[in-house]
Amino acid sequence: MNIEVNISNYNSYLLIDRTLLRENVRTILARLGRDSELIPVLKDDAYGLGLVPVARTLCENPAIHTLAVAHVSEGLQLREAGIDREILVMGGALPFQLHAAVEAELTLACGHAGFLTQLAETAAGLGKRAKGQIKIDTGLHRIGFEPKELGALVGELRACEESVAITGAFSHFSDVSDKALNRREYDIFMEALDFLRLHDIPIPMCHMACSASSENWPQYNMDAVRCGRRLYMDRPENPDGSIREIASFRSFITQVKKRPAGEKLGYGGAVTLERETLVATVGVGYGDGLNQKLFEIHAPVLAGGQRCKMLCCCMDQCMIDVTGTDCTVGDEVTFFGYDAQGNFLSSQEIAAMVNRDEGCGLTSALSPRVKRIYTD
Repeated sequence: MNIEVNISNYNSYLLIDRTLLRENVRTILARLGRDSELIPVLKDDAYGLGLVPVARTLCENPAIHTLAVAHVSEGLQLREAGIDREILVMGGALPFQLHAAVEAELTLACGHAGFLTQLAETAAGLGKRAKGQIKIDTGLHRIGFEPKELGALVGELRACEESVAITGAFSHFSDVSDKALNRREYDIFMEALDFLRLHDIPIPMCHMACSASSENWPQYNMDAVRCGRRLYMDRPENPDGSIREIASFRSFITQVKKRPAGEKLGYGGAVTLERETLVATVGVGYGDGLNQKLFEIHAPVLAGGQRCKMLCCCMDQCMIDVTGTDCTVGDEVTFFGYDAQGNFLSSQEIAAMVNRDEGCGLTSALSPRVKRIYTD
């Protein structure tokens, strides 16, 4: 693959390795075994990696039956691209989105009283049978039915069963690091499922686990595990090396100059150089999605085959310290992932310096002017 052709006229690119993505999927499926399905989570443009290209790669694997997104618009985009797997919209749908969602045969989260009735009315008007999954609130308190609300839900389910097919029920852990809390929330979910089954409401698929919970507490995997981050990178703490990072964010040096000690760089003299420094300007900034907090702590980047520190950042350009390298205009700088020589800088390491979003928080922040490139 000739990367230069693909990135012409772009100042930066995010290189996504589809071979590593396929390998990660096979690793996850092997660990889940036959008892649990893998539901890839593709919300937020597949965490910035590209919704449709990532979905198409995942759907090459016949073991993937369901994809998950956050919003109706994401599900519709997948349908327009020809993706025919079940698509679960985890955030549900607004009333004015129901017509399009039902027509596209999206599976909608049912998380509050009255929603099923609206969904059934829309489906009946279209001459279709809509699909939904029941969302149970076990402690995150975002959306979903609390256990005390399930009695009313049963009546609504029965009234709507001709127009709405329930394909599953799901919840979400509120803090995967808290063992006791996880157990309590799991028990709440199981009690909710028992209540629904007691009232003859069949639940074909039950799922609660996400990437981190399936790594920490596999006993809660149930019928399916929803994986987002785990598809694209290893766990942030105690990585076992079985999952590889699939994305590398690279840009190019536009200028290199030696600056004397005491020189100030950036708006408002953001940085004062403590020694003579070889400063490289790079053609990306916070407008491309770079986290400005990384510059405050002078986080590392890869340049000239070694770690160099960030200095300061503007909207469209930034400056780094390349002292001791032979960097020149046109050379690549890697903000996370692999450089062209195979040196690696983990996005998890970088993300941990400034936030709790994990490495996928860095990829999802990248703007559209960072060209996405897919390679095998």
